[in-house]
Amino acid sequence: MKKLDLLILILLLLSPIIVKYVAFGSVIGAPTHTSFDGWLGYYGTLVGALVTMFVLYRTRGWNRDDNDETRRMQTKMLEFQAKNLWFENFRKQLDENYRILNFQDTIIAVNDISTGNCQKAMQSLLELNKNIEMQGYTFDLYLPTDKLSSEEMEYVISYNEVLKSYGTYVNDLIVICGLRLRLEAGLSILDYINESVSQLVTLNELNKDVEPSSFILKLSEMCETNCTIKDIGEYCTQRVVNTGFIHSTKAHLAKVTKTLLKYEEKKIEQILK
Repeated sequence: MKKLDLLILILLLLSPIIVKYVAFGSVIGAPTHTSFDGWLGYYGTLVGALVTMFVLYRTRGWNRDDNDETRRMQTKMLEFQAKNLWFENFRKQLDENYRILNFQDTIIAVNDISTGNCQKAMQSLLELNKNIEMQGYTFDLYLPTDKLSSEEMEYVISYNEVLKSYGTYVNDLIVICGLRLRLEAGLSILDYINESVSQLVTLNELNKDVEPSSFILKLSEMCETNCTIKDIGEYCTQRVVNTGFIHSTKAHLAKVTKTLLKYEEKKIEQILK
């Protein structure tokens, strides 16, 4: 009960006593034309009515407060349920983001290249490359578009870096497969390398995130300086077996993803508090 309500109730209960001393005592000295019992009955009826009205008024206020609190809890519960549904979709999105980084199929393609099965490796790598390109536009669909938290920003930066380095590696493997297939067919590898560089430069003009890798630029330089096929082959082999970044990438991305999920779960729990 509020202090003002308590004060009003006390005054109502004390009013008969106050009236007694005012009307029948020596406070004002005015003559009275009724008996004390009459005054007491009148004020008893009046106070009873006022107290009843006061109780009804406060009961209405309490009910209104209860209804407001109920509505607030219902709103919180609806928000909590909606956020939980969002979180399940968000978790699936993160799983899909990780699944796109298909390191296992990449390693299989590397083994195919190493054993000379470049045609099979090329098919797998082209499929991986297509998925990577699509993923670049969809991996952050469930993240806010206005302001990212530090955890969300760290994930976005980390995943972009992983996707870029992984996509560059897959694209380099595609170029290597193309080189070996052309060598087997007796075709010029210089034209193929120059064409690959030209295509990447054109893509870079449309999308600054797409850049010719240092590997391809080095290949182009080696061809222009008349390096031997053996030198180019050894350089390509070094790039093929350079899979160490995959393991470090997986570990870092897993750590960042775990941190992000904990952050989002904690934020949802705060809704009901």
